[in-house]
Amino acid sequence: MFRKTLIIMLAAEAISLLSFGFNFLSLPLLILVFAAALVISLKRLEWGVYILFGELFFGSRGHLLEYGFLSLRLVIFAAVFLAWVIKEIEKSKIKNQNDNSKFKILGQLSWSYWALLLIIILNVLQGYLKKNGLSNVFFDANGYLYLAVLPAVLAGIKTRGQVSNLFQILGAAIIVIALKTLTLFIWFTYGITGVATLYHWVIRQDIGEITGNVGSASRIFMQSQFWALVGFFIFLFSPSPLSSPVKEEEIKKELPLPSWERVGARGWFAVASAIFSVIMSLSRSFWLGGVAGAIFFAGIWLFHVKGGLGRLGKLGGVILLIAAVEIGGIYLLSLGSRGISESVSSRGINPASEAAGGARLLLLPILLDRIIEAPAVGYGFGKTVSYDSFLPDRVKPENPAGTITSYAFEWGYLDTALKVGFLGLLVYLIFIARIFRIGIQNVKFKMQNLGILSGLVALTVLNVTTPYLNHPLGIGYLILALASFEVFNSESL
Repeated sequence: MFRKTLIIMLAAEAISLLSFGFNFLSLPLLILVFAAALVISLKRLEWGVYILFGELFFGSRGHLLEYGFLSLRLVIFAAVFLAWVIKEIEKSKIKNQNDNSKFKILGQLSWSYWALLLIIILNVLQGYLKKNGLSNVFFDANGYLYLAVLPAVLAGIKTRGQVSNLFQILGAAIIVIALKTLTLFIWFTYGITGVATLYHWVIRQDIGEITGNVGSASRIFMQSQFWALVGFFIFLFSPSPLSSPVKEEEIKKELPLPSWERVGARGWFAVASAIFSVIMSLSRSFWLGGVAGAIFFAGIWLFHVKGGLGRLGKLGGVILLIAAVEIGGIYLLSLGSRGISESVSSRGINPASEAAGGARLLLLPILLDRIIEAPAVGYGFGKTVSYDSFLPDRVKPENPAGTITSYAFEWGYLDTALKVGFLGLLVYLIFIARIFRIGIQNVKFKMQNLGILSGLVALTVLNVTTPYLNHPLGIGYLILALASFEVFNSESL
């Protein structure tokens, strides 16, 4: 599973770049992907779920292939969801199968999930009625609609082996993300032939951002690096699904043994790749989320699991060593380029004195004022706010204050509160808290739960300043966590 997935993902990256150069290929490829995903999902729903998460893990915003409003993520989502609906309807045709078995999974979902879906639908309608703009409403709300695939995932992922397969796919994706990050960094730093094509591919396909000038790359940021952050916790703090083969008697041991004591070379390579990608992202939000997840893990490990300070210190030393070696390698690759050193330095200074951080702080009071004007139910999706950013790339003679008008904001929880109100935000937090509660059950004997929970803590913290919980990436992690917890808690260890 791991090796095949790695090859498929690398091939998908190459096909994406090819279709960027030859746009006429995009639509036929999207149709082919939809048909293949539908057929595979109808045959075995869990394989459709693997495809769904595989794209989510390494596809950033989901536009590796796109044609008009159609994207690779959208067609895969539609195929898997449609296959699940068809398979549920067909259950009535099976002999001795009663109608009550159709869509049985829907009755097992919590009230908070249904309340959240209802709030999303109502605020799509509210945004339309308040004339927030149909396009704004659609693109603002479509990330939340990824929640609709939860029943299909729960119907397809029912065993520990299937969860292990998902984690093997994630491990392959983390390595692909690291390779992509490294390739873009080297290509841009040395100005290798074709750098302009690669840059425009990254920007136009919404893969990420590259800052600095050719010859002095300073930052390679991709939204998919989020999976490196949460994957770091999954592979380091839980029984490694990358060990091959995984023995049933090993994964069922009721021992609080962290995977770093038996992770193996492949697992450590995934961990090192995750650390590299998070470092190269130069994202303070990622770093803050990572620290929060690590503190959570350390607290549970020391005071609940009672795993010992010595073992924890040993792990911390290994992680710091890996990070130090990778940082040294980055500086060697950049040959002392000022771009990387200046960008790293800017991450450590007061955010208010750095352009992007300063603009974020300028937005904060204006956003709070708008929320206070409609605190309970919000304005609906697509609501725009204008603020002066003074960002260098925004300041122009016709716009001296760099004023920005947008419906998407960096303050994740405040963005949600503006659109759906504090009542909607409360329901969303209750939904997340329920997932956390399921995962924390018997965590002392389920280290895999602790790894996923640490990633969940990292997600909820980074969402403060970098919105992921209104996007398929963050929502996808909630779905992955819930599906994993349901399986781990239903199977005896």
